[in-house]
Amino acid sequence: MEFVKEIDSWNYEGFIEEVVMTPYFESLKETDRLKGPGGCDGFVALLDNEAAGLFEFNTNGNVMEIGLALKPNLVGEGLGANYVQQGIDFGIQHYNTNIGIVKLVVDSKNKAAIRVYEKVGFSSVGQNENEIEMRLIL
Repeated sequence: MEFVKEIDSWNYEGFIEEVVMTPYFESLKETDRLKGPGGCDGFVALLDNEAAGLFEFNTNGNVMEIGLALKPNLVGEGLGANYVQQGIDFGIQHYNTNIGIVKLVVDSKNKAAIRVYEKVGFSSVGQNENEIEMRLIL
C-alpha cells in the first residue's frame, strides 16, 4: 500500500496526466484486494529498492493490454524502451499464457512515449481525438 500512495503522489509537468490510482484505493476498501482501472493487476517496478514505475496488465485470451508509468524524475533519462520491454517480458512470464498481441493506449500528444513504443516494436492501429491505440505482435 505504501507504493500505491507514493505513486499516487507523483506529479508530471506538461500535458501528461497524473497516474490514476483511485481504483486501487477503492478496490482495497471494497474487496480487500488491490485492483487497478478496469480490474487490472498492477505491479510496482523497483530500481535500487525504490518505486521507479507502475506496470498494469489485463489479459484476455492471447491479448495482453498494458498500462504503465515511469517515475517523473526518470522520464527522459533513456530508460523507456528497456522499461517497456522488461514489463512486457514480466507480464508474459507472470501470466504464463500464450500471449500473441500486446496492446496499449497512449495520449496522442505524448510524442516521446509514442517513439519509445515504436522503438520496442508497437505500431498504431487506431486513433481518436486524444488517444492512439498501439499493438505489438509477438
